[in-house]
Amino acid sequence: MTFELGRRKFFGVSAVLLGGAVLAACTRGGGVQDRAAAGGAPSSGGSITYLNEKLIDVYQQQSTGSWHVGQVWNQIVERLFFYDADGNFVPHLATGFTQNEDRTVYTITIREGVTFSNGERLDAAAVAANLNLLGKGDQARGIVRSQYFPPIFDGAVAVSDYVVEVKLTEPIGDFIYRLGAWTTVGILAPATVNASLADQSDLSKVYGTGPFVVESWQPNKEVVLVRREDYAWPRADRTHEGAAYLERVTVQQIAEPSLRVGALEADQVQIIHYVQPTEEARIEESGLQLIAPSFFGSVWGLQLRLTAPHLDDLRVRQALTHGIDRKEILQTNFPSGHWTEAKSIFNDVVPGTIDLRDRFAYDQDRANRLLDEAGWTGRDSEGYRTKDGTQLNLFIYPSVFITSSAADLQLIAQQWRKIGVKLDIKGVDFANYNTVATKPDVPLYENHWLAGSPTEAWRWWHSSQANQFKAPSRELDDLLTALVQAPETDARVEASKKVQEYVIDNAYYIPIHEFRQTWGADPRLQGLAVDGLGLISFYDAWLDV
Repeated sequence: MTFELGRRKFFGVSAVLLGGAVLAACTRGGGVQDRAAAGGAPSSGGSITYLNEKLIDVYQQQSTGSWHVGQVWNQIVERLFFYDADGNFVPHLATGFTQNEDRTVYTITIREGVTFSNGERLDAAAVAANLNLLGKGDQARGIVRSQYFPPIFDGAVAVSDYVVEVKLTEPIGDFIYRLGAWTTVGILAPATVNASLADQSDLSKVYGTGPFVVESWQPNKEVVLVRREDYAWPRADRTHEGAAYLERVTVQQIAEPSLRVGALEADQVQIIHYVQPTEEARIEESGLQLIAPSFFGSVWGLQLRLTAPHLDDLRVRQALTHGIDRKEILQTNFPSGHWTEAKSIFNDVVPGTIDLRDRFAYDQDRANRLLDEAGWTGRDSEGYRTKDGTQLNLFIYPSVFITSSAADLQLIAQQWRKIGVKLDIKGVDFANYNTVATKPDVPLYENHWLAGSPTEAWRWWHSSQANQFKAPSRELDDLLTALVQAPETDARVEASKKVQEYVIDNAYYIPIHEFRQTWGADPRLQGLAVDGLGLISFYDAWLDV
């Protein structure tokens, strides 16, 4: 089966944010105005400063998978395919693909005329080298495989100058979609692919095909990007050809949210990442742009570890689910009204998401009955439930990747206290979070993944993959296998519905609210765009001065 995907699907743009996005383009004096009419024709030149909550000190591609770093990486490195703001899967460095009936062999055609920033040519050999490193890693160099590549990736070979063949040892119905899944599946120059781990980690030695290149960088402090003057292969969702309009983008790390907002309001910077939900109204009232798109992915929620104390009992897990008042969380922590409660394990953007809210709705009386039935009928001096002298307590490490998670967890702790459950919120730094928070004895682990396809559930929850529940059932494994091997979209959607129902009914996962990326920007910064994976682009951006 052959898929030749149209490249220039739309060239005019007025709204390039995903459905459900909130974009207020306002003047400094207030008053919302139409984005397309906010300024004149785009002009070339100018520099902007972008405040990011977190930058890192190691830029080897598989280490760039955080929301913070992905926004920077997306300006430098491009992918074979991408998701546009309407959710379409579109080729970029590829032009199309074919797949065999078993979904074990994929043939990808590569775009001609593209070069990397070091002058090397993009061709099938370069792409195959990238895919093999992403799919297998390199133990000798200490390079791990990309999490978006399944272990059943067998290898990629160049069968001609611009055709690559990929083989899997077992079928994955939507494997091709993983090649546009996130920043960590980008295509790098052969010089970077063949480099040592240390050189791959050095951002100044990362050569991509993107519209910006690295002029300088200071680990954990600043990255300075300059436009690539010979860039000539924009994505289908871009509005112009040739080099980027902006001459320079300086990205700086400012961890404190109030400092980022203050700098934007004082005209010291042009754009900031991670506007706190409680500050969204302040941004809008100040006459600034608030960019808050929804995009392919899960909602924000809690994964429960069945290997941790107390959580092997379904009644306890269900009580925790029914003990969360999602409306109170939204009203308290997200007062702008732009955020909505979760319906299932995925958001509405993901095909096949079903509304299961009646199965995990807030019901304090039911939560209390379930805990009584589970034998947690005693109370200690603090009012928490006990059984055989043991307090019913859980703990969690707040995500270092989401600035709003600590506030949400604090409110959940208050809500669970009402049903006699204690939640301890522990601290951990950025460097150690992924190691500490994923241990089997940690009862709760936050979830906020990207999901261009519902098969992301297989990657996270199957016992052969990340296995975040740590002790999933054989039945769940079978449901996830059926999901990932489904050959067609309709079959995947139906398989996904069964996974959603099983996970919710067995209280393996507690959905809470949708998850968004947020930016605040000077209204004079025009042409900003966020794609279907929540990644911002500065390629079409320009300053209306």
